[in-house]
Amino acid sequence: MKYIRILLILLVIFVLTALPYKGHAGEDFSFVWMTDTQYYVRDHPKILTSQMNWIVKNRMPERLSYLVHTGDLVHNSGQYSQWERNHQAFRRLDAQGFSYGVLPGNHDFTGSGGLQPYYRFFGEHRFDAKPYYKGSFLDNCGHYDLAGGKVFLYMGWCKAGKGEVKWMNRVLKHYRNKEAVMAFHDYLTYQGTRSKNGDRIYKDVVVPNKNVKLVLSGHYYGIAKRVDVPQKGRKVYQLLANYQGLPQGGGGYMQILTWKQGGIRVRSYSPYLDKEWAKPYFLKMD
Repeated sequence: MKYIRILLILLVIFVLTALPYKGHAGEDFSFVWMTDTQYYVRDHPKILTSQMNWIVKNRMPERLSYLVHTGDLVHNSGQYSQWERNHQAFRRLDAQGFSYGVLPGNHDFTGSGGLQPYYRFFGEHRFDAKPYYKGSFLDNCGHYDLAGGKVFLYMGWCKAGKGEVKWMNRVLKHYRNKEAVMAFHDYLTYQGTRSKNGDRIYKDVVVPNKNVKLVLSGHYYGIAKRVDVPQKGRKVYQLLANYQGLPQGGGGYMQILTWKQGGIRVRSYSPYLDKEWAKPYFLKMD
């Protein structure tokens, strides 16, 4: 009887730690943000593995519910070994039912300009049965998820053409009552200025949709933060957090964002090095 009781306790512990943190109304909502991890799958696969293992292990104590990846999953899009390493790493999250979203960066295109490897490994078919995945644009070149009571809207290396802009505006209008996070590959530069692509997105999508609170992007090396006030009483934070210029392709640094009452706490941490990049800071909301 004693051994049965012990086995039951162990089973309960296993089940609780094998489930992603779902959160409850009014609680903080935390998510991980990664970008430009291409050097990990090319040269340092153990770093990407350490990040995924940390997410799975800490989803309950850290109250993690979601992962955002803003592109450049691979460095050489024609080398299927790099895609396969990504596939295996993200399967760790799939196996645990952990929610995540990705988009293609410029390195995720083939030399001919297509997205064939990306479609094969991270196209719509990978996500369409997941309950948080709500819609796709061009086979997951863009898509949107619902997580933590927010809408996460992604658009990959599609250059914000008329079709992309129209689709993004339609999604944001439909979810006008939910706070929105937008994810792009090319948007904010390391100088804290928007790129040409970023300016168009800001003008045509961010400004007219008052539910957009946060914009995340990669592509450019470095860390930057920008805040704009497109309307009175409304702040829009725009962040760049690309660590790939550091040793070992970024050292495993990623950002952990916690949406709290009154704002967002931003923390930069490397599970691989078990080090903080900088002191956490707070983005005060309206």
